[in-house]
Amino acid sequence: MTLSLGCAYAYAWIRGVFSLTGLASFLSSFGALWLCVEIVDFFFEGTEWPAWIKAQWYWFLVVGIGLAAFLCFPRFSRSYRLHGRDVWISVMIADIFRVPGSLVVGSNATFDTTVSSQLISPTSIQGLFTRKFYDDEKSLNAEIAAALQSQKVSGVRLNGQRVGKSREYPIGTCVKVQPKNATAYFLAMSRINEHGVASSSFGDLQNALAALWTYTRTCGSKEPLVVPILGSGYSRLREPREKIIREIVLSFIAACSESVFTDKLTIVIHPTDVKKYGLVLDKIADFIRHQCEYTEFTNGASSPTGTAV
Repeated sequence: MTLSLGCAYAYAWIRGVFSLTGLASFLSSFGALWLCVEIVDFFFEGTEWPAWIKAQWYWFLVVGIGLAAFLCFPRFSRSYRLHGRDVWISVMIADIFRVPGSLVVGSNATFDTTVSSQLISPTSIQGLFTRKFYDDEKSLNAEIAAALQSQKVSGVRLNGQRVGKSREYPIGTCVKVQPKNATAYFLAMSRINEHGVASSSFGDLQNALAALWTYTRTCGSKEPLVVPILGSGYSRLREPREKIIREIVLSFIAACSESVFTDKLTIVIHPTDVKKYGLVLDKIADFIRHQCEYTEFTNGASSPTGTAV
């Protein structure tokens, strides 16, 4: 367990103990004490038993604290089956590189791959993925170029001096890379300006998600998909992370109305986001559960694949 994940566990646990659930669990122990006193007082009136039980109140205190701690122990993953489909949607707090499945990597429309302070941050998912699975960026560049060529995707050449590449592809362009027994989908969802700064919009995210599901349906192998909170980092989306997660879920469910292209979608939340941005897993899980349980699919779809309605 990494330090950040351990801190997230401790934070969630302490927060749970001091929540209404923890308070109810704690008070229930004193309810049990009062019940015992009442029962003993009724059947053994005039004896020393009622007074003896009252004197043991500290044991009920210990049991109450222990019960609250047990019931509030954090669960860092939730999974729900999509009604009408053999598909599971999961949300978890974890290191995304430890979750089995094919990783979706939010990339830029020029598919820049240079990991540096000027372009792709070493702490971004793309930067970490590159350092983890590639010996150098040239290998990744070659694999992306070959994938773009096989798809016959035509980009637009950008004018002027730029820090990165000068050919930009449409938002939603997706390429599949497979280094070192891993599989990832690089998804163009942001644009990089001449200074190497990326930016995106919520509309770009929606369009990119719809294109992602279409691509994985036609070019994927129905493997589990692992998705971070796309656009929440260096793409600079202004929308809160919870809204982005909801959009990913809604877009995925809309895409499943046409066909099943994976057995499982896992949305991974970075441990530091829990405390930093006040994300509550139970709240997010309730939304996913509700959508999975009450979504009704109709024959045929009038909207493009992955368009949330």
